[in-house]
Amino acid sequence: MNVIMSGVDHRLADAAGRECYALTPARQAAVLEAAKSRPEVLGAAVISTCSRTEIYLSLQEGAFFDPFALLGAAERPHETKAGRGCFDHLAALASGALSSIFAEDQILAQVKAALAFAREHRAPDSALEVFFRQAITAAKRVKTELRFSHGDCNVAAAAREILRERGDCERVLVIGNGEIGRLCADTLARAGCRVAMTLRQYRHADAAIPEGVAILPYEERYAHLGEFDAVVSATASPHCTITARELAGMARLPRVFLDLAMPRDIDPAVGLLPGVALYDIDAVSSREAREGARAAAMEQMKPYLDDGWRELTRWETGRDRLTQEPERTHFPLFVACTGKKALVVGGGKIAARRVRTLARFTFEITVVAPEIREEILEMEAAGRLECRRRPFEEGDLEDAFLVLAATDSRAVNHRVASLARHRGVFASIADERDECSFFFPAVAESGRVTVGVCGDGSAHAEVAAAAKKIREALHGE
Repeated sequence: MNVIMSGVDHRLADAAGRECYALTPARQAAVLEAAKSRPEVLGAAVISTCSRTEIYLSLQEGAFFDPFALLGAAERPHETKAGRGCFDHLAALASGALSSIFAEDQILAQVKAALAFAREHRAPDSALEVFFRQAITAAKRVKTELRFSHGDCNVAAAAREILRERGDCERVLVIGNGEIGRLCADTLARAGCRVAMTLRQYRHADAAIPEGVAILPYEERYAHLGEFDAVVSATASPHCTITARELAGMARLPRVFLDLAMPRDIDPAVGLLPGVALYDIDAVSSREAREGARAAAMEQMKPYLDDGWRELTRWETGRDRLTQEPERTHFPLFVACTGKKALVVGGGKIAARRVRTLARFTFEITVVAPEIREEILEMEAAGRLECRRRPFEEGDLEDAFLVLAATDSRAVNHRVASLARHRGVFASIADERDECSFFFPAVAESGRVTVGVCGDGSAHAEVAAAAKKIREALHGE
C-alpha cells in the first residue's frame, strides 16, 4: 500500500499563511478530479478545515507524487508523510491530538465528512477507504478509552472563554448558520449571553436555530452592529462578512471580533480600528494549546495506533492474495419493478435494444427523445410504453426509479447522470461507465428463471458471450 499525505496546518503557518490553501467544496472537487486524472494516482481525499489543508493519495506501488503539487503553487511550505507515518498522523489528527485546540471534539466528524465527500466524487480507491476507516477506528478508541480531553474541547468553548474574560460582552452577534456558527450560538446562549444569529433570507425556512437565539437577517448585519458587544463570524464564504471600510464612521462598534473561519471572514484591518480587539482562529485556539499534554497523549496513543496499523497490514496481505481477481464494485440485485417508472432518454439503436429488455418486465416505461425508432413506436402503439417526442427535460425524472441515458450527445447524457445522482435515481449512462450507478445487464430467461449478466461497464463482448452461453444452457441448445 502506497499512501502519501501532504499538508499545512497551524504548526507550519499562521492564519494568513494558511488562507491561500483553504479549499472551498468546489476547489476540493477540482483537486480530486485533478488527482484522478494522473496515471500514478489510484485514490484521493482532501481534508480542509480552519486549521489545516491536507491531501491524501493512494499511489501505484513504487510511484511518488507530491500531493500538494495538485494545488499548482510553485513553492509550498508543507509537510509530507507516507506509509506508517501517514497512518499515525491521520489517526492522531482524527482523535484531536494534533488540533490547535488540543483534543477538540469536531475533527473526527470532519475527517469522516472528508471521506464522504471524496466518495461522492468517486475519488478513493479501496486502499484509501480502508486506510481512512482504520485510522478513524483507532481515533475512536483513543477518544473513548484514553479520555485525555478535559471539559469542552472545541473552538466555541474557547471563544466563550475569551468573551467571559473580557467581562463586557453580554450581547453577541454570530454570523453564519453552519456547524461552527450554530455551536458558537448555542454555547454562548447557554453561558448566559444574549445571542443573535444571522440568516440569509433564502435560508429562513430550513435553518436550525439553537434555543434562545434570535434571528437577524444577514443583509442587515451592519445596521444592527452597534447593538452588540461582540461579533463571532464562522462562515464558509470566500468573501469577508465584515470589512473595515463598512465600519468606518459608525458611532458605536462591538469591542470584540472573533474570526473563526478559514479563509478569514473579517477584514484584518478591523483590528486596527480604535477600541476594537480582533482575534483570528489562531488567537482563539492558542489559548487552549497544551503542548506538554499533546506530547504525553501521543505516547499514550501508540498502542492504539499499533493495533490500527496491524489491522491495515492484515487487510493488505489478504488483498494481495486476491490480486488476480478483479474488484467487484457493483452488486447484482433483483428488485420488484411493478409500477416503478423506467425512463429512457434517447430513441436510437442502443435505446431501442434496452427498451426491448425493459419491456419484458413490469416497469412503467417512458421514452424521451426528439426522434424515436419505429420499433419503439410500435411498442407504444401496443400500449407497452409512453413516448415523448421532444428533448429531455429535468421534470422527466419526476418519480423515476431508474433512468437510462443513451443519446448521441455527451452533454445530454452527462446532464441526465448529474440530475439522477442528486435525486437518488439509479442511472445507466451508455457512453460513460463512471457516471453509472448501475450497469444495464444482458438478460437470459426461461420459464420462471431470470439471469442477469453484468461486467465492469466496459467488457461488453465478454458479457454478450456469457449471456449467449447461458441462454443456450437454459434452452438446452
